[in-house]
Amino acid sequence: MESRPSYAYYNKLAKHEESESLRFIRNSPENKYVMFKQLQGAGFNNQAQEILLYHHLALQSSRIYVYQPMVWRSRGAHATVPLSAFLLGSARNSISSTVFEEACTPEETKHINIRASNQALWNYAKSQLSGDEKCIVIDNWILTWDYLASNGLHDVWPEFQKYLARYFQWSEPIQSITQRAHETLNLRSSQANYNEGDAYIALHLRRGDFEGHCEILSQRQAGFTTWATLPSLNVYPPALSTTNHSSVIEHCYPPLNRFVDIIDTLVRDKPHLRTIHILHDGAWDHPLVYMQRHILEARLTNAARAKTAGWVGGPMKRVTHSGQLPIGWGEGDWAVAVDVELARKAEIFIGNGYSSLSTQVVALRLGADGGKLEDVVLL
Repeated sequence: MESRPSYAYYNKLAKHEESESLRFIRNSPENKYVMFKQLQGAGFNNQAQEILLYHHLALQSSRIYVYQPMVWRSRGAHATVPLSAFLLGSARNSISSTVFEEACTPEETKHINIRASNQALWNYAKSQLSGDEKCIVIDNWILTWDYLASNGLHDVWPEFQKYLARYFQWSEPIQSITQRAHETLNLRSSQANYNEGDAYIALHLRRGDFEGHCEILSQRQAGFTTWATLPSLNVYPPALSTTNHSSVIEHCYPPLNRFVDIIDTLVRDKPHLRTIHILHDGAWDHPLVYMQRHILEARLTNAARAKTAGWVGGPMKRVTHSGQLPIGWGEGDWAVAVDVELARKAEIFIGNGYSSLSTQVVALRLGADGGKLEDVVLL
C-alpha cells in the first residue's frame, strides 16, 4: 500500500511555513538574511546534504537561512514539496523564500557571487556574509560537485558535527514511520534502551542507474563524495585509486562477492548480529536490483557457506529490505528518508562512498549521534 501525500496536505504545510515565517520576520526586525542558489531537481539526499550545509553556513554567519522547497521530480518535472515535510530542523527559525520580499526590500538586498578555491571556499563565504547588509542573495551555485568531493570540506566537519547534533530533525511523519518500521520489521535501534527486536546491520545496495553513472565517474577519475572523503573513515580494502578504472568500479558498483566478503569480516565473530536490512533502489524500471538482492540474501542465509566462512552461530537468520517498509497510503514520498533513518540506527552500517544516501547516513551517525568510526565501513 503506497501513494504520495496529497496536494492538499502539502499546500496546508506550505501555508503554515509562510505564516510562521511572517511571524518570525515581525518578531525579529533586526535579523539579517541570506538566500543561496540551490540544486534544482537532484535526488533527495543530494538536496538534503546541500540544504543542511547552507543552513549551517547561514548560522555560522549570524544570518537567517532563507529556505526553498525541495524539488520532487517523481511528482512532476518541476514539482516541489515543502521543506518542513522532511527537514524540520532546517525550517525552524528560518524563513520561507515565498516571503523573502516581506523581510527584504530590493534596496536592502545585496546580490553577490562567491568564487574561491575549494580549500578557501567555506571561510571566504563566511567573510562575504559577515557584513552589515540586512539581506544577501548569492547568485551562483557555490557547493559544487567538485567542492563536495574535495578535502576542502574536511575543515567544515568538526563544526558541522555540532550543527547536526543541535539542529538536525526529521519531520514528524518520518519519525513516526521509522518507529513503525522498527516495530514491524522487528529491528532494534542501536540507540534504544530496550531489548525488543533484533540488533541489525544496514547495507546500502546502490544499483539502479548507478552502473552507467559509475562508468562516467571512472572516466572522470572521480573519488568519493562529501563525508565519505573523511580520512578517518574505514574503507574496505583494497584502497580506492581514482586513476584506476577497475578500482573506481569496484568501490562504486561493487560485485556481490565484495558485499559478502565485507559482511563475513564484520559479523563472523558477532553471533548477536544475524539480521541485516538492505537498502536498495529496486523499481519497475530497475528490476535487476530485485534479482541481485535475492542472490545476496540467499548467500547470507546459506548455512553451509556461513560455516565455511567461519561464522560463529550460523548464517543470517533474517534479511529485511526497502521493499518491506510499512509505508501506508499517502506516505510514499517519505520512504527514502525512512531508509536513511533505519541505516542511521543500525548497529553497523556498510555504505557506498559514491552515494549521497550513504554519506548522509555517515554524517548522521558520526555527527548527530556521536557514533563510532568502527561501526561504519565503506565499500
